[in-house]
Order: sequence, then C-alpha cells, then structure tokens
Amino acid sequence: MTDYKFSIICPHYDEVISDEVFLEGMQSLDNSTYKDFEVLIYHDGPTHRPLPDLSKFSFKYSYRATKKRYNDWGHSLRDLGIREAKGEYIVHFNPDNLLYPKALEALALCERDILISPAILEGTIRVGPYIQRTGEDNHRCLLDGYPPIFQNIDCMQLVMKRSLWLSKGGWYNKEEQSDGKMYEEFCKDYHPEYCAEIIGVHR
Repeated sequence: MTDYKFSIICPHYDEVISDEVFLEGMQSLDNSTYKDFEVLIYHDGPTHRPLPDLSKFSFKYSYRATKKRYNDWGHSLRDLGIREAKGEYIVHFNPDNLLYPKALEALALCERDILISPAILEGTIRVGPYIQRTGEDNHRCLLDGYPPIFQNIDCMQLVMKRSLWLSKGGWYNKEEQSDGKMYEEFCKDYHPEYCAEIIGVHR
C-alpha cells in the first residue's frame, strides 16, 4: 500500500537557477488540482545558501542535502528519490519546470505502469527529427512523446510506477541524456499509456 498517488522528485543545486525560478516551479506544483502527492527535494552536496521558504505551499515535501556532490545532472538524486518515495507513481521534475494545474488529475485517470504525456520545451526549435536549443524565449517545441525517441523526450514526460522503477534498478544510467535512452528502452519492453493532457513546460 502506498501513501500517495504520485511522488514528485526534484533535484536542486546552488547557483544553477535563481530562487525566483525555483519558487515558480514549486508554485506550479501547489497549483495542481490533484493533491494526492508528495514532493522530494534533494540538494547535490552541501548548500551554500538556505532553501527558499516553502511554508506558504500546501503540499507535503521533504528536503535534504546529500553528503557528497554527485555532479551528474541530477540522476543520482533521482535515483535516491525513487528509492525513498512513498507514492505509487514517480514524476521527475526539474526546479525550472512548470507543471500544469490539471496534469496530475489527467494522469491519475490512467491505469498502466508507464504513462507518457506531451510537454513544451522552451527555447528550442525543431530541425528535422531533432530538437535544437536556441535560448530564445519565443521559441517553443511540443514534445508529444509518441513514440518516445532519444533526444525527443523530456525527463518529466514519462511517469512510471515506483515498483517498476525499482525492478529496473532505479535510475541506473547516469549519462547526461540518460532519460531519453532509458525511456526508449522502457517503452519497447512495456506498453505505455499516452495521455493527451500537456503535462507542463521545461524552461
């Protein structure tokens, strides 16, 4: 028996994003119309400044800094979260992401082990089958996730049961773009359910 429907895992780093951007991401979680979730925030190594005040938010969260610095794009922190989560499904969320208010509500209606939703990737354009970063705020690509193709799917788009993550060995690939590689493998081995609701924005 799980304590929550969703566990949202969020890696955090000093001086990578501003406190303002971090709080905007947390506000988007608090705006969720579906409330059966926890947020697990992990800091990669000792903190140089305190975490912004989260007391105004209504969601349940935990936070800790790891004793060693992994410096592997947050993948070791995601693995820690998978192992410590108490939710049925794992949502991977970077602190510069925005979750749309009805995203979890739509995902909660799905029933398979793997759920995939479209997401918007800001500051990018599509060049043939590939995504190219431009850094321009007015450039946006919709990553539909169908089918999941390496480099064309974002970390937050695949939501998978924690039990399946653990059976696969957690977040076992620590390469920079390991989400695309692992997600492509998972979807070959299982039959994901595709949800039409856009889950959010990767900024």
